[in-house]
Parts: sequence; structure tokens; C-alpha cells
Amino acid sequence: MSTILYSGYYNSELNTYPFQVDPNFFYLTSCDIPNLTILYHNNKQYILIDIPDSVFYDINDFKNKLNKCFHAEIINKKDFFFMLKNCELIYTLPNIDTHPYFSKLKQYPLDINTISSKLTKKRTIKFNDEIQSIKTACNHTSNGIKYILKHVYPNMSQIELIGLFKHSLSKKGIQELSFNPITSHNKYNQFLHYEAQDKKIEKKSLVLLDLGCKYNHYCSDISRCFPISGKFTNLQKDIYKIILNSLKYALKLMKPGNYWSDITQKVQLKLYDECLKIKLVSPIDNTQEKIQLIQLLMPHSLGHHVGLNNHDCDTINQLQKNMIIAVEPGIYFRNNIKSPHINKNIWNTYKHIGGIRLEDTIIITDKGFHNLSTITKEISGIESLMKKK
Repeated sequence: MSTILYSGYYNSELNTYPFQVDPNFFYLTSCDIPNLTILYHNNKQYILIDIPDSVFYDINDFKNKLNKCFHAEIINKKDFFFMLKNCELIYTLPNIDTHPYFSKLKQYPLDINTISSKLTKKRTIKFNDEIQSIKTACNHTSNGIKYILKHVYPNMSQIELIGLFKHSLSKKGIQELSFNPITSHNKYNQFLHYEAQDKKIEKKSLVLLDLGCKYNHYCSDISRCFPISGKFTNLQKDIYKIILNSLKYALKLMKPGNYWSDITQKVQLKLYDECLKIKLVSPIDNTQEKIQLIQLLMPHSLGHHVGLNNHDCDTINQLQKNMIIAVEPGIYFRNNIKSPHINKNIWNTYKHIGGIRLEDTIIITDKGFHNLSTITKEISGIESLMKKK
């Protein structure tokens, strides 16, 4: 039995973003060197990697990083395949299909599922060093959002807002992002994975931010909404409070032992009750119909695991201590929504807002949770941060 682990392919001349190491590889090795193959064979460890050209790269730095990761024999391609010659089974990771030698490797008896399936469950519970990395990433993201709130002004573009976030991170030596930043305003807030464009954000706009950076390859994920003018309108406050109250309610349910499906249903009903207060929806007696209506207004899950991937591991089942999850209720005034339970007159009053989502990254503790998102989500707190000196 042998095991092959591959860090992932990277071409420094063609790729425009920093190398993203395979999460399972990093979890097992704590190494983030690209184009590196590890072979565990007959209780020994071997490395297959091309040493970079010293004309173009800092070889000493490369070798130091390699020595910190492994004390193993470096072998060539010929020796690598010679060792695999009589293997009855080779355990590996799904990313092996990106390996430059995969056309030859796939002829061997590869098991690509066993390791990754075990890690999917194992990675849901975080170790102390993982917790600290995610906590640091959340702190950098929180400060980045705070930096935006302090420096934003009307008629900036969506792309400029992302530039503010990246500038804040760069001052802390951070360049790796959890995902492509989402920055939208008004009607564009209805699109869940909106890509920022060179669109000016007018004075009365409500901006939606969904941002995250990585620290030591571990992710953060935080969403906030704010008025670019620095002051919420009454209509913006109405919708904002619906989501704020629902997020606060959801967080109260974050305790070890609670089932995610039960939490989701309770929060969906809370969202319905909050919408009913402003008569956005009509009274409904049937619980399932309330949930179906809210699923139209919030067409995404309540949250997800956070770790080496932004949407980490598998779906959430039962909460356990040291799980780290993002909680993100929202409602969206999407153009194609039709329901007899929506008050169209009220809907039309608020639809220019586009949508609101608030998201915190939290860790489950012994008796509840600890919020890793340190940026305020209170209306008064946001307005206070945006006051220009």
C-alpha cells in the first residue's frame, strides 16, 4: 500500500493569483509549496518536485521552505514510477487529476475517495492552531470592512470599494482572499454572487459587502450592509432590522447539540414574523407555507462550515464544540419572485433596496458560541464609524 499526496498545480508565468494549495494536502502536511508530490511507500517518505531555476527564483528560500515541511528524499520521475510498479492500491486525493503525470498515474489502482471522505468529517472540528488562524483572518476582514466604512464616499465605484478592502489587508501583509469579494448596491444586491463592476454608487444607495481573507490558508467570511451616505433611511432601517433581529435570534440558537435543520426552520419562521411586522407578507397559518415563502425571499442556506475552504467540508448537521460556521440570514427583492402571500404595494416600496444580508463567522463553545466577527452590525455603530472627522 502506498499514498500519493499532491499540493496542486501552479504556473507562475500564467496564473494571475497566488497559489492556492489543496486544502486536504495542507491539512495533512502543513506545507503550501506548489507542484509538490509526496510519496509514502514502504514506511518511507519521498518527494517529487522540480527545483526552480536560480536565474528566476530565490532557491535558498525555496529550499528552506521545503526543509521546514519535510525531511525526505527527493526522487526523480523515473524512480517515482518505479516504486509504484507493483502497488496493489494507492491512496490519493481527488486533485490528483490535475497532476502533470495523471495520464500515466490513472493507469495505477488509485483510491481517490477514502482519504478525502475521512477528512471531510475530521475537518469540521477545528484544532487550536486552526481556530487561531481563522480568528486572525476574521479580525483582518473585520478591520478591512471598518476601513471601508471610514473611507467610503458617494460616487465611488464597486471596484474601488474592493480596492479599499485589499489595501487594508496589504498593510497587514495579507493578499490571499477566501473568495472573490462581493460588493453591490441597490438593485444589484438581489444577486447572491454578484461580481463587482465599475458602477458608481449613488448617494442614496445601500451597499452590500460579502468579504473574506485568508490567514495561513484559513478563511473568514463576513457580510455587512451600509448606506453610502453614512445615514440609513427609514426604509433601509425597516429591512435592515428584519435581518439584524433574525441574525441575533439565530446566534442565540448556536449551542452544541442543536441540529442545524431545527435552527434553520426556527430562523425562517423568525424572518417571516419580522416581515409580517412591516406587512411585507400576509398572515399565514400554515408553518410549511411560511417556510416556503421565506425560501423564496432567502434562496440560500442559513450558513456553512468555514475552514481551509470558505464553504468547508460538508453540510452542517449537529453543532459540536470547536465547529466554526458562518451564519448569514438575508432577504432579496428578486425580480422573478411571485407569491400571493407577498404584499405587492409594500414590496414595491422596498424593492429599490435590492436585498440585505448580514453574516458572522462564529465558533461553537462549551455552552454556546463566540463571535469571531468583530465589526459592528448595529445601525448606530455603522453610522458612527462612517462619520467623517
